[in-house]
Amino acid sequence: MGRSPYSTTSEIFAMGGEGYLKEDHTPSTLPERRDEILKLRRSLKPAARGVGAENAFLSGKAGQGKTAAAKAELAELEAFADAEGLDLTTVLFSCEGITSSYTLACGLCEELGGTNPNGHPMQKVLDHLWEAMNDVGGTIIIVLDEIDNLGTDDKILYSLPRARDKNYVNDDVYPSVIGISNDLQWRDNLDPAAKDSLYDDSIFFAPYDANELRDILSRRASKAFRDTNLVYEDPDGKSFTVSVDLDSVDGTIDAVFDTRAVDRTDCTLTGIDSAVLSDDVIPLCAAYAAQDKGSARQAIKYLRKAAAIAESEDDTTVLGDHVRMAQDEAERELIIEGMEQLTTQGHLALAAVTILELAGESSVRTRDVYEVYKSLTNDIDADQLAQRRMRDHLIELDMLSIIRARKSASGSVGGEAYTFELRVEPSTALDVLEAVSRFNDVDFNMMTKNWLRE
Repeated sequence: MGRSPYSTTSEIFAMGGEGYLKEDHTPSTLPERRDEILKLRRSLKPAARGVGAENAFLSGKAGQGKTAAAKAELAELEAFADAEGLDLTTVLFSCEGITSSYTLACGLCEELGGTNPNGHPMQKVLDHLWEAMNDVGGTIIIVLDEIDNLGTDDKILYSLPRARDKNYVNDDVYPSVIGISNDLQWRDNLDPAAKDSLYDDSIFFAPYDANELRDILSRRASKAFRDTNLVYEDPDGKSFTVSVDLDSVDGTIDAVFDTRAVDRTDCTLTGIDSAVLSDDVIPLCAAYAAQDKGSARQAIKYLRKAAAIAESEDDTTVLGDHVRMAQDEAERELIIEGMEQLTTQGHLALAAVTILELAGESSVRTRDVYEVYKSLTNDIDADQLAQRRMRDHLIELDMLSIIRARKSASGSVGGEAYTFELRVEPSTALDVLEAVSRFNDVDFNMMTKNWLRE
């Protein structure tokens, strides 16, 4: 029997190394976020003296290290509390899917007290929450990740930070909240009282630049790939490599610096020395991500996909071409996700253009799209918009890079005229549309035949 395609031996990845390129990996150090971490540490410092931490708000776009910074700093604080015998409890709670103060309060009750009081009135739920906090006692730091999912329902965000002032909890209980949000505007829409009571400190995480992303990728790559070492430059300008032991990453690196009698913070990470990554791979991944969102998550995704593509093609070296293929694939996945999340009217507009393209039409005019659109609205019993409003949805699809809208100088009555065509393969759009439950009874093949022109 030949070598199985699922063999655990990889010519590219180190054994267990792929985990360092996964989204759920939390790095132990975040040098690029030193200033933000110092601000967060200042907010948490009172907890190290046995009282409540300051409330804080961490904001910035996705992939900027907000959650990783909070996890890393809380782990440091917890270790200190254990060593000093401090009464400290931390809760990291994801608000994904949480859209109300009520649901959040129930979830926190379960996290702190083990029981979920769902079904009781809001005041009763809050009483359960205060009771759970009293049972836990001491300093309680609650981290609410993706806090913006709550929208404007800020009742609990007003109550939690004031629980001690309002005598909802005992004198020996010190609750505080750290909110984390990708929505930079969300906090501004809160009730002023909730906003003032919730956030003593606000910490903004700016997008990473290409150089910062390069360093982040270099550190991940040294752990993820075979025969890949970090390259540093000491204060005298001399370069040296650091070989990473996955079983003791930080200890191994620190030992190298100790041997050279130099402080790690005085040395500059200049890149990697790798037998499996070509020199342009990490700079390309960093550049692509920096030009888009400045997201470390995105840059790491490009690197992981590029390596997986190279491995699937039985290549032993990851090249710049693999990164370009990874970027194209990631963009396609993003567009598909965008198509899946469209409103009903967005899906109807997309379906009309898709049917016409499957019927052999390209660069279709608004009025032609509208005829198919009207037929679809009748088939699924949906509201039928006027042609101009339907065209607005088509233009929104252009903004999402799902279709391409082209505008000519004037229309038939002196207004703007548009033509539309898909930017994705018609079969890809059709796969997404057929998975939409609202279209379960639509026969796209039959509709395509009906719109075929003689």
